[in-house]
Amino acid sequence: MRIKMFTRFTRVFIVTFFISFQLQATENNMKSFEIVQETINKSPNDTRQYQVIRLANSLEVLLISDPDLKNSAASLSVPIGSMHNPDSQLGLAHYLEHMLFLGSEKYPEINQYSKFMSQNGGYTNAYTAQDKTVYGFEVNDSAFPEALDRLGDVMRAPLLDEKYAEKERHTVNAENETYVDNDMRKLYALQRYSLNPAHPMARFSTGNLTTLVDKPESILQQELEQFFEQNYSANTMKVALTSPRSLEKLQAIAVKYLTQIPNKNSTQPEITVPLLTDQQRAIEVQLKPTAELKLLQINFLVPSVKDQYMYKPGAYISRLLGSDHKGGLSDYLQNLGLTESVSAGFYGLHSEHYSQFSLTFKLTNKGLLEQDTIVASLFAYINLIKEQGVNPLQYTEQKKSLDNYFKFLPKSAGFNYVMGLSANMQHYPLADLLSYSFRLDAFKAQFINQLITYLTPDNSRLFLVSPNAVVNKDIPYYEGKYSQASIKKSRLQKWLNKAKTIQDKMILPVRNDWLPENLTLVKPEKNKKAIQLVKESGLSVWFKQSQLKEPKAMYKLHLNNALNDQSPAARIKINLLLNIINKQLSELHFVTQEAGVAFAIGSSDGLMISTSGYSDKQDELLLMLLTHLQNMQVDEQSLTLAKQELKRRLYNKKKTKAMDLGLDGFRQLVRQPAWSDETLLAAVDQVTSEQLVELSKQILSESSVRLLALGNVSPIEVLQLVAQLKVKIKIQPKPFYTIKRLQADPEQGALNYVRKSELEDDALVSLYLSAKQDEMSLAKAELMNKLLKPAFYDQIRTQEQLTYSPFTASIQVGDNVAFGLFTQSPAVGSAKLYERFEAFLDSFKKTLNEVKEEDFEEIKAAHIANYLAKPSNMKSEFSYLLNEWAQGKQEIDSKAQHVERLQSITLKDVQDYYTNLFFNKQDVQQIIVQVKGNKFKQEEVLSLTPELSVSDIDNLPK
Repeated sequence: MRIKMFTRFTRVFIVTFFISFQLQATENNMKSFEIVQETINKSPNDTRQYQVIRLANSLEVLLISDPDLKNSAASLSVPIGSMHNPDSQLGLAHYLEHMLFLGSEKYPEINQYSKFMSQNGGYTNAYTAQDKTVYGFEVNDSAFPEALDRLGDVMRAPLLDEKYAEKERHTVNAENETYVDNDMRKLYALQRYSLNPAHPMARFSTGNLTTLVDKPESILQQELEQFFEQNYSANTMKVALTSPRSLEKLQAIAVKYLTQIPNKNSTQPEITVPLLTDQQRAIEVQLKPTAELKLLQINFLVPSVKDQYMYKPGAYISRLLGSDHKGGLSDYLQNLGLTESVSAGFYGLHSEHYSQFSLTFKLTNKGLLEQDTIVASLFAYINLIKEQGVNPLQYTEQKKSLDNYFKFLPKSAGFNYVMGLSANMQHYPLADLLSYSFRLDAFKAQFINQLITYLTPDNSRLFLVSPNAVVNKDIPYYEGKYSQASIKKSRLQKWLNKAKTIQDKMILPVRNDWLPENLTLVKPEKNKKAIQLVKESGLSVWFKQSQLKEPKAMYKLHLNNALNDQSPAARIKINLLLNIINKQLSELHFVTQEAGVAFAIGSSDGLMISTSGYSDKQDELLLMLLTHLQNMQVDEQSLTLAKQELKRRLYNKKKTKAMDLGLDGFRQLVRQPAWSDETLLAAVDQVTSEQLVELSKQILSESSVRLLALGNVSPIEVLQLVAQLKVKIKIQPKPFYTIKRLQADPEQGALNYVRKSELEDDALVSLYLSAKQDEMSLAKAELMNKLLKPAFYDQIRTQEQLTYSPFTASIQVGDNVAFGLFTQSPAVGSAKLYERFEAFLDSFKKTLNEVKEEDFEEIKAAHIANYLAKPSNMKSEFSYLLNEWAQGKQEIDSKAQHVERLQSITLKDVQDYYTNLFFNKQDVQQIIVQVKGNKFKQEEVLSLTPELSVSDIDNLPK
């Protein structure tokens, strides 16, 4: 991630924790915890209270009091992950993560943990990394004590019931099967497999049915229980809690519910084996992908600089390597036609003793043939940094951005916030938990110079992903083949020799003129609702200020037209145009992003230009983007590369995850006109550069305009911008265009769309669209989903073991609402999935009718609380309004009315809605998208009566 910089140094607020207890603390409390003697540096934009306590069982708990919240959240991390798996049971850490939540001593019912969170306005999740496992939940605050008790009981006395072992082994296996043919997962696996084979990171980590199984010297259940007993101890765990409760009340519930976790005085296993030996340096690994991918990744493992985070030598170097400025590495290679993009990353926590630089080159066809030129260019640029790039100017640019970003740090809250904090408590000093990413205390040239000495050919590790890869070995536990070989000394020297001829053709970045200078707040408006400043034929302008008091804003400029939807060729033209525009604007994108301003250009009923970030200069940026569109030229090389990229994307559709293919099919059905990938591919080569230039002119001369201005802007500023827009755009006084959405036609029968996948799994999308809709439909569907979602997940995933990730959702289709059940399965085909979906819906009808009124009211209150929560950042503040505006609604900012509708709905309303939606065939049309993979291709496809079978999307009326 590139971090943004600003000129003024950040003034850091220090929250100092008292060493002694408050005088009124009870003697009991004094024995049950101590306040850790630490300070936490936080952003001036952060008004929350923080405190770290250590419980009597040696568990460290970070408490965060935030009165603005409606929900509370908790996360617990354990410094044990996949690299700690025993050789006899690979995947055991991941398997334990799954087994933990299948009942505990106090709460023995299977899946009640996740069901409790869901029905109290929240959710739960966990992940297993190489070095840690992290658990978390978010829930309505009224349920927080019981939720914390459930987490504590799981960590104290999980049942780890052997009767569920077989099911959960299959669940872990299904998760692995979901990604077994995913090219990026295979690349990540090979990065680890190519390490020192004696290091535990160089092993398979997810687990499957062949690794998680009883063996002559290893009984899975015994190993599971032993792994938990040895490694899950309060003294090594870290917990983060956030809540609207005061620190004193958080202390009390932490003591009450988390002290139960036993302290077994565990010690974290120390891994002394080196991650690399000389045999794993200067190697090339080649992978033949399933999809049409052409990537070259170059990694450098270096001694860990985790403890130098306050000087950021790794981030300093990766910022220069990944820069898109004119004359930089990326720009040089793109101008040669060798790469589509270049990205650079630095991972300080790659492992306990190593950090990692990673350069990823997205190759063109030409670049695939000239890989050595690309590698030589990298070393030329590295040498340029060595000779000229380690200087106070680059440091100052980096520091400006970090200071500025931290000063106005967007407020994170809830689940994601505590998940990150509990994980980082395992690695960073408590004082810097919030600031370690932004500290840059001084320019330390010696640290940078020392680190860059490791970026050499001898220390490089190349990973080529190419259809032309020369491979000779199966990838363990994955589909596909690879090869691994040492790089010859002569080739390494060739890179250095060629680098000398390239270096003077590149330059380092210069001063960033997009850094904000005016960070004052505009005068607040009295009207707190969105205001339509302009309502004319062909022109609509909406405006609303933020209540967060930050110098940030966002604009959405919609050049509304039907140009993209006239034909397959028109759809291809806009895709090519966007590709080329974004390539041409790559330098602008880099410098504005680094300055704290972002922009995006996309297509939706015309052209959509979005800007966000600091309000200063944002109007200037929007006008500059229009000027670029106005003066746009397209050269033949850019067009050829854009065509290559688009063809690859369309070709790869059938090689994406089955579920992604199913969701794409749903969009094709409900948004017309749509065309098949084959038809779109046939249109690519016919497009000329002159046609794209003409399209850019048409967009500016044949569009009506919609503008949304949000945040730290005034009505006068918005109207001044509108006046400038009128100069650049020939606004057409015509009704706003919206692509046609599917309308339910029950007499037609089910729409049954069959798609083929080149991967293994089947997927099923089963949606119900009613012809009878009213303003209450969305609210009813949302509340119905709160009841149905956990039951569907439990039945399809846990009880029947059909899939790893089933889910349900209510989806707006124009002004109507559809409700869907979704999953991808390695276990059964689409027809069997449909049979089990229908069986679930039939059985859940009884379950729903048995729901108690008081339970429903609690679930409803928890759901409404999420709408009423005070937003933590602009994205959450305006999310509902943005969705309404994107749908082209005449009136927006109606969240309060939606909450009123939710409040008025009764349990009987939901029960009736359920019956009418799923069992009244006269008023409902079913929409089926079934994706057929290789594993079940011999099975007959699902057939319904009556149905309109769709095998070719081109045949649907346009």
